[in-house]
Amino acid sequence: MQAPNKIETPYFDRINPQYCINAKLRRLHRMLNAAYESKFKPFGLQGSMVSILFIIGKRRNVNQKAIANMLVLDQSTMSRDLKKLVEKGWVQVTKAKDPRHSELSLTREGYELLETIAPIWEKLHTTVEGILGKYNIQQLDLITEAIKSNLDDIKE
Repeated sequence: MQAPNKIETPYFDRINPQYCINAKLRRLHRMLNAAYESKFKPFGLQGSMVSILFIIGKRRNVNQKAIANMLVLDQSTMSRDLKKLVEKGWVQVTKAKDPRHSELSLTREGYELLETIAPIWEKLHTTVEGILGKYNIQQLDLITEAIKSNLDDIKE
């Protein structure tokens, strides 16, 4: 079967996918995420679970919504990851003073897990930092802040 003839597409013709900023960022994310996930998969950790554990371990009285905002996670991803962390016995959920919210904290097993994986994370982070260099990491911070500060304009 022969493909239909191309129609006139002046807007589409101007687009060059190799310049897509979103695609570039997604590729970068997939490459780094694959490296991190391969290191933490033996511990039953995937996706954003390591970041969630780190935040809970470093902050007191943190709640699910605050973590989701910090990591820019949708609520369904945050809920799914948190459920797994609780089921594995690494995180406990307690009611806060405001009954509409729950506070998250690490269990003893959660802290033991972090103590085990911290050197792995640190080595991987140091390797990536050495590859990128401090200047490029600062640029990533600036890019992140620029996008965050202008998210409403971007979403329009």
